[in-house]
Amino acid sequence: MKTHLLALTVLALLSVPPALASGGGGGSQAETHGGEAPQQGGSRRHRPITSSEGYVPLDPLTATVQSAFRLRGILHIEAGLNIPDNRQRARAAQMMPRLRDRYTSALAMYTGANYRYGDVPDADRIAELLQQATDDVLGAGEAEVLLGMVIIHEN
Repeated sequence: MKTHLLALTVLALLSVPPALASGGGGGSQAETHGGEAPQQGGSRRHRPITSSEGYVPLDPLTATVQSAFRLRGILHIEAGLNIPDNRQRARAAQMMPRLRDRYTSALAMYTGANYRYGDVPDADRIAELLQQATDDVLGAGEAEVLLGMVIIHEN
């Protein structure tokens, strides 16, 4: 009996395709899968959308959209900060983990309380929530949130 069980276990393990190998390939999702994305040209991943020195691009912000206790989609936001002062830009770079935490919390609150699945996302409300989070972390009037894109990827 033990030999049959051992043989079945070995056959089951051999029939499973190998797991994703680490390293190699790179690609756009390498960072989320443990690898490092290759640098493309500059020190930033974002392509510049303005020549303003005060513009600080943010990594994409996402939040889950649920309805009837099921995942229905992902709210995806592209945004940046307008910070004219050099010292405040340096401070914002240091505070970026706190900013991202506040942004994630604000978007989770928006998708959980303000957004109704199937409706068009309210860009004004999202900008207001992100601006409030920015003001809480950096101080009122230190940075302006600029939205580039607000989209729902349906599941």
